[in-house]
Amino acid sequence: MRILHTALRYPPASGGAEKYIQNIVQKTRNVEKDMDVRVLTSAMRTHGPISYLNPDALLDDPPYVQRLFVSRTPLVSYPRLQALNYYIGHHKPDILHSYGYWYQPADTTARYAKKHKIPFIFHPIYYTNSVRRKPIWKAYDALIGRKTFEQADAVAVISEYEKQLIVDAGYNVKRFVHIPPGVDMKLFSEKRENPFVSRNISGTILLSISRIAKSKGLQDTIRALPEIRKSIPGACLVIIGEDFGYKKELETIAEKLGVTNAVHYFGKATDDDVIAALQHADVFIHASTYEAFGIVLAEAMAAGLPIVARESTAIPYVVPKNKAGLLFSNKKELVQNVISIIKIPQLSQHLTDFSAELVRTTYSWEHSIKTLESLYEEFRK
Repeated sequence: MRILHTALRYPPASGGAEKYIQNIVQKTRNVEKDMDVRVLTSAMRTHGPISYLNPDALLDDPPYVQRLFVSRTPLVSYPRLQALNYYIGHHKPDILHSYGYWYQPADTTARYAKKHKIPFIFHPIYYTNSVRRKPIWKAYDALIGRKTFEQADAVAVISEYEKQLIVDAGYNVKRFVHIPPGVDMKLFSEKRENPFVSRNISGTILLSISRIAKSKGLQDTIRALPEIRKSIPGACLVIIGEDFGYKKELETIAEKLGVTNAVHYFGKATDDDVIAALQHADVFIHASTYEAFGIVLAEAMAAGLPIVARESTAIPYVVPKNKAGLLFSNKKELVQNVISIIKIPQLSQHLTDFSAELVRTTYSWEHSIKTLESLYEEFRK
């Protein structure tokens, strides 16, 4: 059975969605089960504006990943994989699986699947924002996007929050399948060396992991840092993630607040470095203003790290409030939640005990991949 995935971007491009796609691809490739899994994607690092990955970073691409050239679309951020129809046909897929509502690979794949009567699984990774409420995007939604939903034999969602957004928008969906991102618990069972020691970082370590962009809310965490340090003088913030053009703004904010020396940037890190940081930090802070899921939250739970996160979008679905983590809506709550976790060990233990069980039962890749493989087998028949 040949399963062909199409996606706008793919690792080493940064992003939770890209990492999610890669995990699905890698974990469903199975010779014993006759699953020949392939990927059509681009070499883009970002798509708005378009930038490209360093060619050297693509030397490790596996043979089943094929990167196509990209064409721009006038007036709108809608990059197109060139000759996508041709390459889909070249691979002779039994099942087509695509990602990203508002993205050309999914739209083109949906039309190809319908024309050639090939089962089509659609992962919309759906969200809305102010840009996507503009007239040009409303026209796209009416003329193209809704048909992509209609042509999907199954719409895979990563959270109940995403499913509800789709239902509320009134899209015609034949069938929903819940396939949340998973965590490989084996990777977290081995204790790693403390990555902060080699960088001469000590004290109470508050950790954030995300790309450095305004929407990730890192500026709000930095603004809370002076008040946190009044109660916890040794507190410092470590940020792991690639700069998407917002680091200078964060540095300016930290300088104005007098906490420059308490904010540390690791840049883009390997998976091993991320796990090590999660294992040795004291609190995980996730101030993102939007998440369709937020896989890093599940990873923090797997590492036994207590969580403070914004009460927004899918986050309360992933991190149940006052059970798996403490959620905040404003700076005062953010400050108090961090202080409470540090100063009340019983609270921290309660949160991490609940989180460990939640990850084991709900956010394991084993469960998600079994669901997806069952769907593939169903469509194979």
